[in-house]
Amino acid sequence: MIKISDLTLSERVLEKQYSVVQVSEWTERNGDELVKKGWKYEVVHPKLRFEEFSIKVESQYPVITQEELEEKGSITLLFDNLVTKSYTTSNNGFVSIGISTTEKNVKLGS
Repeated sequence: MIKISDLTLSERVLEKQYSVVQVSEWTERNGDELVKKGWKYEVVHPKLRFEEFSIKVESQYPVITQEELEEKGSITLLFDNLVTKSYTTSNNGFVSIGISTTEKNVKLGS
């Protein structure tokens, strides 16, 4: 039997650079406390019909802020080693499959 956590995106699908549409702080709940983990970049994926997804990066500061993104209009970020993991959520009997994407290193593109 295949576990959902065994599913990943192929390297043929993943790109090295993506257009960013939003930047926000990445936090996770630890009991009653919200803990800052890093930054979440909402990007569009050209090979998946420009589907939006987020890439989480553990860092103290963002590569670009939401204000800078809004000022410049369009920014491309480069990701060296995207790691994807699948997960499921259930809500009132409806099960969804999602993909979590993380990265250790991100740079501004050209």
